[in-house]
Amino acid sequence: MKRLLCLGCLLAVGLIGLADSAPAQHTRGSQEVADYVQRAAERLADEVPPRATQRRLQAYEPYIQYFSQLSYSRPGITVNTHFVRALIAAESSARPRVVSDKGAIGLMQILPETGRRAARALYRSRRAFRYVRRADLRSLDARDLKDPAINILIGCYLLDRYNRVFANNLARTVGAWNAGPHRVRQYGKTPPYEETLTLIGRVNAYYLYFRRHYGR
Repeated sequence: MKRLLCLGCLLAVGLIGLADSAPAQHTRGSQEVADYVQRAAERLADEVPPRATQRRLQAYEPYIQYFSQLSYSRPGITVNTHFVRALIAAESSARPRVVSDKGAIGLMQILPETGRRAARALYRSRRAFRYVRRADLRSLDARDLKDPAINILIGCYLLDRYNRVFANNLARTVGAWNAGPHRVRQYGKTPPYEETLTLIGRVNAYYLYFRRHYGR
């Protein structure tokens, strides 16, 4: 089964080759964005997930393995397990009940309305998922996003959607995850926000770590 993701094999040679630039609107200009991504990638290249994060992450390995191996919108195409691990580690330090100051919830830091839309789509698909009851998807409550299985299922579904829409591009997929897909469309490329660009560098470093640790 083919596992396409924004990270893909190009990450083996580093993030810099994937870095998008963005038009000079509101924050950073094109060259400045490209330079910032390069600096972030270099600065974070040796960063690894803290040991405490890795220990917590182990508890969710069955969910990560199962939900990342499902095809959601393209037959035979799944999300990359290492990327799911990296995103969880970078976004929440593998803490399932954490809530950000923007209201994003759980392991993969999903906004409630985004989660509800995804849950409804998954419910309408009539698929049965291990670890998650279909009834929970029909009327998702924000508190349900603190359930690790539900959070990872919805997160993998969203990653698949963003990868499909943004052609498996690292910067655009992480940009959509962090700033929203509308911002990627607005700028045409990576949203030039410092938080987003830093997240790209951190996820890249964690991905490479997990790939070395778990193997391809």
